[in-house]
Amino acid sequence: MARKSTKTSNAEGAVYALPEVLDLKAATPLAEKLMSLRGQNIVLDASKVERLGTQCVQILIAAAATWKDEMAAFSIAEPSDSFTSGLQVLGLTPQAILEKEVAQ
Repeated sequence: MARKSTKTSNAEGAVYALPEVLDLKAATPLAEKLMSLRGQNIVLDASKVERLGTQCVQILIAAAATWKDEMAAFSIAEPSDSFTSGLQVLGLTPQAILEKEVAQ
C-alpha cells in the first residue's frame, strides 16, 4: 500500500513528500494538493517515488511554471532512482522540470 504524502515546513517553505506511486490515479490528488500549496515556497520530496507516470510529470511541469510565474520557490529534493529513471524515459531530468517552459 502506498504511503500517505505528508506536508511539513522548514525555513525554505512547505515540504511535500510525493507518494510512492505517481500514476494516472494519483494525478488528480497531486494537482489538488499542489493547488492547495499555491503561493508558498515548496520543496517536493521525491525520495519515496517508485513509479512515475506521464500525467503526473505534466502536473509537476505545470506547477513549476506556476510557481515561477508567481515568483515563489519550487524545488525537487532527494529524487529517488525510480523518479529519475521515470523522467529519463521521457527525456527529462529533475532540473528540466524546473526549467521547462509551458506553452501559454
